Amino acid sequence: MAGIENLCMNCMSGMQGQEVCPVCGRRKDEPQMPGALPFRTVLQNRYAVGRAKKSNGEGVTYIGYDNVLNIPVELHEYFPASLSERAEDGRTVRVLGGSELAFQENRKAFLEYSRAIAHMRELSSILVIYDIFEENNAAYTVSEWNDSITLRYFVERSGGSLGWNAARQLFMPVLSSLSVLHAHSVGHFGISPDTLQIMKDGKMKLGGFSIGAVRQMDTDLPPDLIPGCASVEQYIMGDTLTEATDVYGFAASLFFTLTGTLPPEAPKRRTDARLLIPNAILRSLPPYIISALANALQLSPEKRTPTFERLRAELSAAPAVTAALETSQKFARVPPARPVASPEQPKAKKGVPGVVWVLSSCLTMLVIFVAIGMIWMNRSGADSQMNAAQTAASEMSAETAASQPESDLSDANTVLVPNLVGENYADLASAESAEDSAVREYQVLPSNQPSFSDSVPEGCILSQDPKPGTRMKKGTVIVVVVSKGPAVRTLPKVAGKTLSEASAAVTSAGLVPSQTEENSDTVPEGRVIGYQDVQEGSQMAYGSKVILVVSAGPRAAEPSSAASAR
Repeated sequence: MAGIENLCMNCMSGMQGQEVCPVCGRRKDEPQMPGALPFRTVLQNRYAVGRAKKSNGEGVTYIGYDNVLNIPVELHEYFPASLSERAEDGRTVRVLGGSELAFQENRKAFLEYSRAIAHMRELSSILVIYDIFEENNAAYTVSEWNDSITLRYFVERSGGSLGWNAARQLFMPVLSSLSVLHAHSVGHFGISPDTLQIMKDGKMKLGGFSIGAVRQMDTDLPPDLIPGCASVEQYIMGDTLTEATDVYGFAASLFFTLTGTLPPEAPKRRTDARLLIPNAILRSLPPYIISALANALQLSPEKRTPTFERLRAELSAAPAVTAALETSQKFARVPPARPVASPEQPKAKKGVPGVVWVLSSCLTMLVIFVAIGMIWMNRSGADSQMNAAQTAASEMSAETAASQPESDLSDANTVLVPNLVGENYADLASAESAEDSAVREYQVLPSNQPSFSDSVPEGCILSQDPKPGTRMKKGTVIVVVVSKGPAVRTLPKVAGKTLSEASAAVTSAGLVPSQTEENSDTVPEGRVIGYQDVQEGSQMAYGSKVILVVSAGPRAAEPSSAASAR
């Protein structure tokens, strides 16, 4: 294995005797991530360890080199830093005292989860695991290594957003794979623009799989949640994660791709559930895509799109036929032991020749290929300036809404704009979601305009465009400005409450709670002592973070000197 001495530890290309890699530009002497395995550590007498690329509460991900196949690989090591540390040899994982049970349980979960994903290797949109083993008191997986870029990077370097036709080519194959995963009771729960990766061939794959303990708050391992992509149930201790949880992360990533921004963090949406879409982008999207995103990003899991097959129906067909697709298709759950078959792709719509859809898809993919090629060609150079047109579009006035001239007042395809000012937006959104989309005459979506108000209650509509009483085409979006309520909030009383009760009270006040623990001889363990650094009744800006101090119970008594002497 002497050949690995001549490889760049960052990209596994040949160094050609140079101090700086001619491919990636990394210096030969750059150090490894602290706590990670040393460079060129060999596992299973086969895999050489390269640079640690990322880490989370579960472990560390490295680029590696397979000395049998002579290809780069991705190595993922189960090494929870909160439960273990490196021994003196720099390789062995040593469990911290008192963490033995949690370490073993999570290692077992890591191995079982990895085996379940490995069985899905025929899914083209999932990164393949092809080896799993235990060594150094740790556990490892070996996956294919792809020279890829994250979806986040791709979107940011593609002008800040993509159109629906381009996004559809990327997302629909991943949706099919996720549907199969959940049919075999395998969830991801970390779908985001950072775990979705764009390959050189223009296709998108999902990676970044981790065990459930890092996909939820208040477990043995530090959480790895992407704000805006993690659903509200992932912030609640002991809540159940389901297929709807992954639907939320998938939809949030699609929302980011289409708009250039992620939805607000789920806990903040408890008091402000709006999805802010720049007006120019909003009007460029088909109405049924907006409806599908709104349904898939419902804060409550019970109201959210429950399955990927339901989401496929909503994204693949006009709203009038979505309900028919839903009732005509039954997607049975199959046991994990059965072989996996990829679901059929959505059929072309009636009335349009198949060749038109083929040509349209080919042209869209060509645009994606060209964009990806240009991004790869420029990765080593300085980043180009962001497209100024994106900023201008996000600030476009809602006054350009599609209202009709006086001569169209008798047109059967137009409706009179209702007066929504003063209405509760959440109530309107719920009624709109329940209404049959085939007979819906308009849609209501919030503007991204700042909207604090001391006089209009939070959640109520301040203004709208088009104006009430004018005429507009059926199906047109009415953009509304929703009040956030007062910009300054009062800290509620939390002392003596459970953590969940206190968190709910703080969130309802428009603030963002976090927690810390403190010993207390007077407050029962698990109950809230109060706030850190502030007092109840204090005034704080909307959206401010506050720390709840939770009792850890009395401090353990120190042993007496006499007992110590014995």
